[in-house]
Parts: sequence; structure tokens; C-alpha cells
Amino acid sequence: MRILLTTTIVFLFIQTAFSQEKMEHFRGGMLLHAGYLSNNAYPTKINGLCTGIGGKMVFPVWRGVRIGGEGYVSNYTYKESNGFYKLGWGGLLIEYQFSKKRVSPVLGVTFGGGKVSDLFPVSGNYADNEPDVAIFKVYSSFIIAPQVSVEYSLNSHMNLVAKVDYLFYPGIDYPSFVASGPRLSIGFLFSR
Repeated sequence: MRILLTTTIVFLFIQTAFSQEKMEHFRGGMLLHAGYLSNNAYPTKINGLCTGIGGKMVFPVWRGVRIGGEGYVSNYTYKESNGFYKLGWGGLLIEYQFSKKRVSPVLGVTFGGGKVSDLFPVSGNYADNEPDVAIFKVYSSFIIAPQVSVEYSLNSHMNLVAKVDYLFYPGIDYPSFVASGPRLSIGFLFSR
């Protein structure tokens, strides 16, 4: 991993040094998201709106191909209790920007990992300091997140971005516990 990262950084510097035109060095920013999560677990069934925040940073490497990283946190609150489902994830992002016009479509995929914290109160009085009965699960997983986004150039260093992604959990031992679904992210990306 260290050799791959070093090789990528050296390649970026060499490409920039011998480039005839002014080249973008990086692009990154923060995005807010909302989406729909669902799973098939009982009694910790999830079926509804999630919200969260995250960000990404990518480096152009070759003719529209960008490589970098991204990470997000998605939160869901159980409607019938004071519980929550929280997914924090991130990983290696590979993107392809189809054009460098004012409106530019981008196709990408993230390979990474995530951690779920799931608290579901079963019974008790949550207003007092007495012990209550709850289900609390914490587990991690490999994640693949394909995505499609559109970037709108506001000026030479700032873009407005809208992105749709979907989380997949390949090879997980407990597929009914994890919640997946589409999410829409909106934010700003800054470049240099």
C-alpha cells in the first residue's frame, strides 16, 4: 500500500511538471446527504430517511481519471424509540470525468470499509437514570459504493456537485443487519 501511494504521488508530480497547459492539482470539498436506508432485521428494522455529512478529495492522474479518497457518516433515528443507527465509512475513490465543460458528468466507485453502531432500546424509562434494556451492535464491513455525479463549474476554482450513490456490503456475514439504499449528496468542491 505504501509503495502504491508513493508511486501515485510521484506520478502526479512528474505529470504536472511536464504538462504544457495549466493543470488542476486536486479537487475536494464537503457534501451533505440524505437518502433512504432499509434492512430486514427484527426487531431493529430500518426503513426510512437518513442524513449525514462527508467529503472527498481527488487528484487527476490521466485524461479525466481521478483517484483519491472519500468518507461519510450516515445517521438514522428509530421512529419508535430513542435509538439510532450510524454508519461511518470511507475508502479509495476512483472517478472518471467525461468532459471539462461547465456541466460535467462524473462516474465513480469507492472501495473501502465502514463501521456500524446500532442502538435499539427495547424497554425502560429513558428519562430516569435506571438501567434499561437495549440491543447494541457494533460491526465493521467491506464496502463498495458506485456513484454518479454532476459537477457545475461556478468559477475556475469552485464547483457545485450533486451525487447519487448506493452502498453494497459484499461478503458480510450478517446481511440482514446492515442497511443499504440510495443517497443524494449535494455540496461544493474546491480545486487548485
